[in-house]
Amino acid sequence: MLYNRCSEVDENFWRDLAQADPEDILQRTGVRRNHNALHIPYFNRELVVDQEQRRIFLADAPADEPGFRRCLITLLYLLLIDKSALGPPVSPLELPGATMFFQQSGPHAIPSAPLEERFGRDLPGFLEVGRRLGAETRAGGDAALAFRVFPGLTVEVILWLADDEFPAQVSFTVPAQLHRFWQHDAVLGLLGVVVKELLQADTPAAK
Repeated sequence: MLYNRCSEVDENFWRDLAQADPEDILQRTGVRRNHNALHIPYFNRELVVDQEQRRIFLADAPADEPGFRRCLITLLYLLLIDKSALGPPVSPLELPGATMFFQQSGPHAIPSAPLEERFGRDLPGFLEVGRRLGAETRAGGDAALAFRVFPGLTVEVILWLADDEFPAQVSFTVPAQLHRFWQHDAVLGLLGVVVKELLQADTPAAK
């Protein structure tokens, strides 16, 4: 089954969040609490988690549907992540057990293809999307951008442009200790969210 909406996230995650120690969440993640809502830096925007209403929304676009994967990784971040223990960047394929999970194609494929297709011959477009999302430039490929998805949780996107001999290639990095907190399907969901944010930031409405 393909999930699309925030309301389709398992309600047990909301129940676990309601039962979690609020001070522990704030200390592990560094998010801000205001009444019964958590305010989380998200790329260069802010997500609001309203525990009473079981809603997650962008502070500057509260009526927009946030989507299933964005809501899921937000709840998993709040419930499980300790940002001080995430470690340096590595390829997702270097995480323990990752080579058994990630595939070349199908539902467990690392979602590099949409970015290769869109930015494989458009370095300025790639850099512009990074600027709009508040990315930091890093060394690697023809260009590498680091996106702070949440506090302490950074994903790098590394682009090699297409040329006459080789097709475009995109790779990612995630924190080396992410597997201590999340299962591989959550890591894959995180990468999917990053890809979606880049493609949405490339639309005329985002300019």
